[in-house]
Amino acid sequence: MAFHTLSLVLAGILSFADYVTEHIFSRKLMKNQKLISFSAGVAISYIILNLFPEISSFSVIEGKNIFLYALLGFVSLNLVEQYIYKGLGKMKNPTSMHRNVHITYFFVYNLLIGIVLMNFASKGLKQTLLFFIPFLLYIIVEILPQEFEFKNNTFKIFYSLAPLFGTIVAINYIDFTTSVFGKLISFITGTLLYIVIRESLPSDEAEKPIYFMLGVLSYTLIIFMSWNFV
Repeated sequence: MAFHTLSLVLAGILSFADYVTEHIFSRKLMKNQKLISFSAGVAISYIILNLFPEISSFSVIEGKNIFLYALLGFVSLNLVEQYIYKGLGKMKNPTSMHRNVHITYFFVYNLLIGIVLMNFASKGLKQTLLFFIPFLLYIIVEILPQEFEFKNNTFKIFYSLAPLFGTIVAINYIDFTTSVFGKLISFITGTLLYIVIRESLPSDEAEKPIYFMLGVLSYTLIIFMSWNFV
């Protein structure tokens, strides 16, 4: 089917972008606060104007409990970042354990992005591209720096292929992934919201307000046009 091909191509782009930016240009991109702030602005516009309404539409059928998955996404990453990252600092060898938890979390998260991407592709090109752009920027600039620094190139490739793996899983188990689509969107939204809030908190080094607002306004305009002219 056409949407299978579309989702595989876009997931492949996400995987390639993840590999290149994580292992080749990561240091340079992590210092580009203008691009990071712009990407955060794009993401927050997409969350509020598109993902929240999407979750609300599922709540009509599945009930308000679906918002618990958004809370779970937000809280789970907070626990990974706060308790695991800081708490393990008291142990003798915290680095490897923290990295393994971090890698596992973001591998699963990127896997879910691939699953959701395929489900959006089955609904149409417009919603697919609106979803794809913020997450491509999220991967390119690493809004939440990860710094995995894999020593084995096989692990680098395997980790970067998570979105593509997710899309393949979704294609092969389309009935199941469709049935949990609303929950997956809710979880991804909560996690992305945490990432954006964490990165966009005012500080001397992090936020570039002009570029953040530029991201907000530009993607708001794109979404508005999709509502009215597409």
